[in-house]
Amino acid sequence: ESTPGEAWEERTLELELKLIADVGLVGLPNAGKSTLLRSMSRAHPRVASYPFTTLSPNLGTAELPGHRRMVVADIPGLIEGASDGAGLGHDFLRHIERTRVLLHVIDVDPLDGSDPVENYRIIRGELEAYEADLASKPEFILLNKIDLVPEDLRPDILGPLEEGVRASGAPRFTASGATGENVPELLEAMWRGTHPAQAAHWDG
Repeated sequence: ESTPGEAWEERTLELELKLIADVGLVGLPNAGKSTLLRSMSRAHPRVASYPFTTLSPNLGTAELPGHRRMVVADIPGLIEGASDGAGLGHDFLRHIERTRVLLHVIDVDPLDGSDPVENYRIIRGELEAYEADLASKPEFILLNKIDLVPEDLRPDILGPLEEGVRASGAPRFTASGATGENVPELLEAMWRGTHPAQAAHWDG
């Protein structure tokens, strides 16, 4: 005995996996995001002194005292025009959508001599042009590579940079991914920003 089957159907499906992380590192190429991820976690992304060393997102787990953990995603560097697909813009921007907060990494001493504050505004503009919800995510701002600035000159150099990004209202930090300076304090602040309920319990 047999039962005639129905007409068959054929479909071609495209499935896309998006990263899920607590923190997404964003910034221009060569801002030091991969070095920072190494400093925060045990991840070993490729690091070099030229742009676009990172060609795919890297994940790292940052471990904090008290058995606390936080997943950090190093998103490859964005460029002006990324929201229109320049470079690998769309491929990179979509990975940020499912992160809880953004850490905007700014190079305080860019190799190309560009203005760090203007570089921040460029990336903010790309986030807003790509998706309004993405631009409205909670954000932390990091002035990175402070090891390149002599300590006696830091107030004169870092002060104006902090003032330049103050209008965003986002918490601002200074650190060095290369030396680890101020990284523990940054991680603590980000953990509290991504786990507010647990932070309240932790403080209690």
